[in-house]
Amino acid sequence: MQAQFEIEKQRVMYDEQKKLNQQQAQVKSQMARYQDELDRKKMATEHEYQRTRNQELVRMQEESAVRQETARRATEEQIQAQRRQTEREKAEMERETIKVKAMAEAEGRALEAKLAEDVNRRMLVERANAEREKWVSAINTTFEHIGGGLRAILTDQNKLIVAVGGVTAVAAGIYTTREGAKVVWSYVDRILGQPSLIRESSRGKYPWSGAFSRAMSSNGKDLSKNGFGDVILHPNLQKRIQQLASATANTKAHQAPFRNMLFYGPPGTGKTMAARELALKSV
Repeated sequence: MQAQFEIEKQRVMYDEQKKLNQQQAQVKSQMARYQDELDRKKMATEHEYQRTRNQELVRMQEESAVRQETARRATEEQIQAQRRQTEREKAEMERETIKVKAMAEAEGRALEAKLAEDVNRRMLVERANAEREKWVSAINTTFEHIGGGLRAILTDQNKLIVAVGGVTAVAAGIYTTREGAKVVWSYVDRILGQPSLIRESSRGKYPWSGAFSRAMSSNGKDLSKNGFGDVILHPNLQKRIQQLASATANTKAHQAPFRNMLFYGPPGTGKTMAARELALKSV
């Protein structure tokens, strides 16, 4: 009985110990799960903190880069502005230098021109004085010679007659030469300045004017035999032009005003030839 009780007691104690072990095991398992959960939460928290920290660092780096870029741009703009200011000042100094140099050169040229003008003026004055003295001397010498010649001519009657005749001959030669040149020039101008039709058919101012042209144009033709030269016209038209030629000749003979005539028609129909024959017929 005692042994059975001990056995039962041992069995109960074993069961209690087993339950206690199971409970301890459960508690340990729960504690392990809780600790694992805490560790995971801690790790997640650390990861979140690290990510946030990294983001903050990245943001700070970006802000620092932006600030550096802004500072660099500001510095570069300041350098460029300073460079532009320096270039403007340099250009202004160069302009001032060029201006001062140009003014100095202009003043130098003006002074040189003034000195040259003074020198030229003195030279011109000296040259004019020398020329004046030379001309005065030449005039005095000439008048002395002329006076001596006049005295010699006036005292000698033969020399006086020869001198008067020579002067008259020279004057007559000069007048004849001038008038002859005028006549020749007017004749040449009349020949060259008029159309061939007018030169061939017009009577000049002088008796011989146009004689050669009329002789060459007529070429030995007898206009009395052929009524209108070698121009062949319609009988009515030929009669009308012959009447016009006769009327023109009579008008010129009586110094009356001339009538105007107009020949019209296409080229090549003989207008110029008829006008030439009409002019020759009416001379």
